[in-house]
Amino acid sequence: MARRFPRANQILLSVLRHGLDPVPVYSLLPDLTRTPPPVVMARRVAGTAYDPRVGYDQAIVDVQCWHTTDADADDLADACRTALITAWRTQQVVPGVGFIAHYAEQAAPALLPTADDVAGVYRYQATYVLGIRAA
Repeated sequence: MARRFPRANQILLSVLRHGLDPVPVYSLLPDLTRTPPPVVMARRVAGTAYDPRVGYDQAIVDVQCWHTTDADADDLADACRTALITAWRTQQVVPGVGFIAHYAEQAAPALLPTADDVAGVYRYQATYVLGIRAA
């Protein structure tokens, strides 16, 4: 059976990996003791079928960036934001999957420290709403 909606994570990861190379981008939380910063985690966390008749999906995605200084983590978060905006504005197609048809920020990149943070590592987090369509 053919998919009605494109895989949001596949589009998200492809766009970010292309835009951030050689920074590793994962959909699961990286082990910062084995994968030292810089590193990015990006994944769908919510969303809705905006128009199921044509397979238009609205994905809410979480993007988290780790780096060794506050400024570098902030710059990495900005690079993620820029990669998503560029993919949307150019209608960059992920072959056989789809593209970002709409972009909106739900929460701009922000430094979000926690008690579990690894010393000397800074984390920025942002949330975006991506309208995605099949290729």
